Amino acid sequence: MKIPVLVSLLLVLRTFVALETDQGGVCSGQLNNSQNITVVAAPGAKGEPGTEGPQGPKGEQGEKGVRGAPGKLGPAGTTSQKGDKGEQGPAGEKGDKGEQGPTGEKGAPGTSPPAPPVVAFSVARTTSLVNQPDGVNTVLTYDVILSNVGGDYNKETGKFVATVGGVYFFTFTGMTPYSGSNYFVHLMKNGAKMVGLYEQNGGTPQNQSSSNSAILQLQPGDEVWVELDSYGRSLYSDDDRYLTFSGFLIHVV
Repeated sequence: MKIPVLVSLLLVLRTFVALETDQGGVCSGQLNNSQNITVVAAPGAKGEPGTEGPQGPKGEQGEKGVRGAPGKLGPAGTTSQKGDKGEQGPAGEKGDKGEQGPTGEKGAPGTSPPAPPVVAFSVARTTSLVNQPDGVNTVLTYDVILSNVGGDYNKETGKFVATVGGVYFFTFTGMTPYSGSNYFVHLMKNGAKMVGLYEQNGGTPQNQSSSNSAILQLQPGDEVWVELDSYGRSLYSDDDRYLTFSGFLIHVV
């Protein structure tokens, strides 16, 4: 059949045939006498997308994938600043006293502190001093040593020389001759007058005696003695030992 005749026949058949187009662009029709004729034509324009259908059932879990390569190291973070110190809370209540613990073991015996030094002396004179020269003071010496603990009293010079610093007590005595005399005596420390004695019996025949004392703080090397002043130049004593000089250490400083 020639091409022009075929084209004409196709135009006539379009009036009687219901066409359907599938997704592959093939049109098909059916005549009343049930004779099938296939017509090939160009695809039509793309239609609009259809509406989304319902979600299908969840598929089975797939196999575990291969572990990926390590990622790059990220930048170092900045150190956060220290926050301000909060205020101190109130003190809690005092707890109950705990039970007494067991007695500890007895410690080793301690050492006793060293005993304080003992310094003491007492001396006496058995002879008188009468009419000593004017203008000359006389250091009294004592010929009887009653005690000299520590050895700080010097019998030759009549002076006590401290070897231990501390507080000391000193006492001394004096007595006038029988008549018409007087005496003036001082307790001396390093050449300075500390305390004194004075007696005068005038024209009355009698002996007059007195004493005095003092507490002195001494440093090592300080000297203490009894001195007869040139103003009153006579002192009396005999074997009864009326003239005495004593001292002792009270406390070490």
